[in-house]
Amino acid sequence: MRLPSFPGSAWRGGLGWALKRLVCVMRLRPCEGCPLEHSCVYPTVFAARPDEDATKMRLYERVPNPFVLDPVHPARGRVGPEDRVVLDLALIGRACRQIAYLVRALEQAAEAGIGPDRGRLRLVAVTPIREPWAPLALDPTEQGMVAEGTAPEIPPPWPRVELHLRTPLRLQANGRLVGPRQFRPACLAMNLVRRVSMLCHHHGDDDLEADFVALKAQAERIRLLEAELAWTERVRRSARQGTLVPMGGIVGRIVLDFEHAPDLWPFLWLGQFLHAGKGTSMGLGAYRLRPFG
Repeated sequence: MRLPSFPGSAWRGGLGWALKRLVCVMRLRPCEGCPLEHSCVYPTVFAARPDEDATKMRLYERVPNPFVLDPVHPARGRVGPEDRVVLDLALIGRACRQIAYLVRALEQAAEAGIGPDRGRLRLVAVTPIREPWAPLALDPTEQGMVAEGTAPEIPPPWPRVELHLRTPLRLQANGRLVGPRQFRPACLAMNLVRRVSMLCHHHGDDDLEADFVALKAQAERIRLLEAELAWTERVRRSARQGTLVPMGGIVGRIVLDFEHAPDLWPFLWLGQFLHAGKGTSMGLGAYRLRPFG
């Protein structure tokens, strides 16, 4: 079978299709206005909307999904009958409690067919992502698969850090996508602060308590020491719109001086699990860190 050039989009589409059919008891009616909208697994995990009665974050039109799909193997575009396909699934906050539904939905999506050839896959294993990427502890029990989310351990800040973008990073500034020449460390840092804050508010048990004014001031003090960035274009097929949607972004490496922004270090570290920018649930905005110098 051929894998799509943007496999994260295919997996996300398959997950949404299968999850709604798995859990919807209202004959697949639209979620908006459904009496079960705020208790059903599908809209709360896959298509959450802002609470109309919310007192915080009312200006945001969208709620980030509490999951990240990251196809990690194979890198090539074609697989044979004996090859394995590996997909990382990160769950955030209360979504950890729905792991059995999400794994079953992914299994059904794979059995139905993924990619342009609709190649069918069979689930052979579900295992925790090994260290240092092990935020979930899986426990198959008589009641089914359950998971307890744990906060990733954040090491002491590195004064200088090298960041490798594994998948395109789609950042926005002033309503426009940021290209390689317009990239600023402060834009990335504050995107991660907003993402963590929104995930805590909508999918966690507590809001993020932070001095956002002070964090913004520190973000402006992050120095960009080196940058080797380029723009790469990707497209995904939107079944809802019936067209191809561009999903390009920045790839490459940067070196950052974090000496004067220590309070932003936890957000940068967590971004390795949560990804950054737009399209994170499809695997965009993935990066890895390592100390520099």
